Amino acid sequence: MHSSQKIKNGFTLIELLVVIAIIAILAAILFPVFAQAREKARQTTCTSNVKELGIAWMMYVQDYDETYPPTNSTQNPASGWVNSTTYTTKYPCKPCRPHLASDQSVTYDPTIYAIPYIKNYDIFKCPSDTGIGTFTVNGVTYTDPSGGLPLWKVEHTSYCLNTVMTRVGSLAGIILPAETYMGAEVMSFHMGKGTAQQAWATATPGQSNIGPRRVAYFCDGHAKITSDGFIASQCSPQPSLPTDSGLMPVQ
Repeated sequence: MHSSQKIKNGFTLIELLVVIAIIAILAAILFPVFAQAREKARQTTCTSNVKELGIAWMMYVQDYDETYPPTNSTQNPASGWVNSTTYTTKYPCKPCRPHLASDQSVTYDPTIYAIPYIKNYDIFKCPSDTGIGTFTVNGVTYTDPSGGLPLWKVEHTSYCLNTVMTRVGSLAGIILPAETYMGAEVMSFHMGKGTAQQAWATATPGQSNIGPRRVAYFCDGHAKITSDGFIASQCSPQPSLPTDSGLMPVQ
């Protein structure tokens, strides 16, 4: 006796479309989570990098009678460093990235002082540093001297050495080491380029309307994620040293 029912051998088109739709929904939910986890891992690597970099600087300081690298102040003609006559608007970490007076194609490179104390050159590279480039925020256009390339490819490092260190000169001159950052990411690379540009351009010294996103290392040896506003307070409009009575401008 034969059955009159047909054997079902596959999915109908509607069933396939439902499965595809479910997969698409799951992907839309999970992909941002995976991206955030990946960026968090990169940020952790970055924090480890700056901790090692901070140790290298302290080894340098101990070897050179508790003094920091020579001043790169653009307010001191004897330093040999000047503000660029090509890039005249502000750009991220401008006070810490002056240009050589005798050849303005050369930007200050702090790595030459740290290299003797470092085994892995990759610690100078933020894994999320994809460059800064030219960008416009609130109608103002900013152009970074790095030409849109990852900063470490042009200036050998993604992290600045705070010009306050070189201007103060000595370890004894740092009054509040736990509040004085020795260096930091030049920009908040882990936020994504567009958001990082916005955060930097709108940062108010002492605070930030976007929040803590920038990896920094401090004179007492610790490293943490802090705000663009915190970094700006020691850089803008004048490089300044934290003291018991507030920020003190340094030349």
